[in-house]
Amino acid sequence: MPTLMRRKLIAMGDGGLVITVPKAWRDYYRLKAGDLVTVIADDELRIRPMINKEKMTHSEVHLNHE
Repeated sequence: MPTLMRRKLIAMGDGGLVITVPKAWRDYYRLKAGDLVTVIADDELRIRPMINKEKMTHSEVHLNHE
C-alpha cells in the first residue's frame, strides 16, 4: 500500500505534537489504539507499525521532511 499523503500535526500537551493515521492505513496495518510503533528519526522521520509483535517484524511508512 505505498501512499504519499500530507498530514497536519496537532498540538498536544506542553509542546508535544500528534499525527493521526488515516482509517485506510489503520485497517491495512491492523492498528488499534494502544499499539506500539517504532519511530526512526534520521534524515527522514519513519514510523514502523509492528505487524507481528512476537517476531517484531514491521512494515514501514515514510514521512519525508520537505
